[in-house]
Amino acid sequence: MGKSDPARAESEGAGGDIQVIARIATLLECLDPDSPSLDTATTAKVLGVGRSTAHRYLVSLEKRGLLQRRDATTYELGPVLCRIGTLALSRLGVVEAAGPVMHELSREIRNTVVLSVWGGRAPVVARVVPDSSRITTISVEVGRSLPADAAQSRLFAAYHARARRTGAGRLRSVTDDGLVPVGDLLTARQVYAGGGIKTIAAPILTADGEIVATLAAIGLAVFMPDDEDRAIAERLAAAVARITVN
Repeated sequence: MGKSDPARAESEGAGGDIQVIARIATLLECLDPDSPSLDTATTAKVLGVGRSTAHRYLVSLEKRGLLQRRDATTYELGPVLCRIGTLALSRLGVVEAAGPVMHELSREIRNTVVLSVWGGRAPVVARVVPDSSRITTISVEVGRSLPADAAQSRLFAAYHARARRTGAGRLRSVTDDGLVPVGDLLTARQVYAGGGIKTIAAPILTADGEIVATLAAIGLAVFMPDDEDRAIAERLAAAVARITVN
């Protein structure tokens, strides 16, 4: 029997994984909406290594664009991972199909329009059509996960809850005051930053009623007065009806 290769033994873990790749995957899996950043202490604990080794991992990932420094001690998703994530999301037919509808809707309502898809734990921004009709606009970064209180997140939660229920549970019976029925759909409303920014969202559904994405209008609240919320929600509902889901 031949001798084992020491380099191979050091570089491969259980199941033949290359150790450094396995460690990076383990580390990146820690990133989610509730914990969107990493620091040296967390990295050391997750990987079971010393703090100096953990720091080298973070610095190396930053150099390659997989992470980016948020401040002196923490790192978040970098441009390379955001670009890869966007590429993966673009393979979903809904992202391509929504493009023309989003451009038309943005021109109609004069606000930024955002498409989000489910990322496993939270909605992820997959496409953005910014409003170009005003000097002040809202910028939304493609690849970002949305927090649990976002209008889009609450829509996904409501429709996922219905899918888990047995019987004829009706979406109109939900207790979230920010969810408003428009026709056969629920729409969601959220106001941020002390009332300065508003989001109104509607679901994109399959023929079986499964939610696959959300379409949202986002803008400064001054340009989205409360008395126009219903009209915007109805335009969103009309827009999602025109998006064909494969």
